[in-house]
Amino acid sequence: MPVKPNIITPSGHIRLINAADSGELANYYLRNRTHLSPWEPKRGSDFYQHQTMLNRILEAEGEFHADKQVKLGVFCQQSRYMIASIDFSQIVRGPLQACFVGYSIDAQHQGQGMMQEFMPPCLEYMFNQFNIHRVMATYTVANKRSAALLEQLGFEKEGYAKSYLNIAGVWEDHILTALINPSY
Repeated sequence: MPVKPNIITPSGHIRLINAADSGELANYYLRNRTHLSPWEPKRGSDFYQHQTMLNRILEAEGEFHADKQVKLGVFCQQSRYMIASIDFSQIVRGPLQACFVGYSIDAQHQGQGMMQEFMPPCLEYMFNQFNIHRVMATYTVANKRSAALLEQLGFEKEGYAKSYLNIAGVWEDHILTALINPSY
């Protein structure tokens, strides 16, 4: 079992989201509802409820212990205010040793380079603690910020997937990227 992450950066504390965070997670998604809507699936009003978030967290905790997901929250150092979410999901073992990463940042903190600060230690954690060989990320063709972030982090474009994910109620084309563990 990997060590639970406890990463401190100049702008945040990165750790597994736990049951005590359900209210803050609900607040994060609620206050960023408009900001995140162009990049996420359509969400019903029940998605933003405290109980829904608690259920998602409990499921993620089980997935962490089952070696299938790492759901991270980035919290302001001075408070429990959540400023970003980083989720490593669909962990596959065997000869692939890979996962997907998804992320979001609070609208008030976008454009400040914070994801460039938060992502490298999280990727290092996945490579070193989970022995992941390949981290994959996708982004919509229109998402220039994600394109720039992933390129800066060293993700390489590997393909173009037509009608890949249903985002905001529309089947969107996506760019497929991956980052290979530099230790391999």
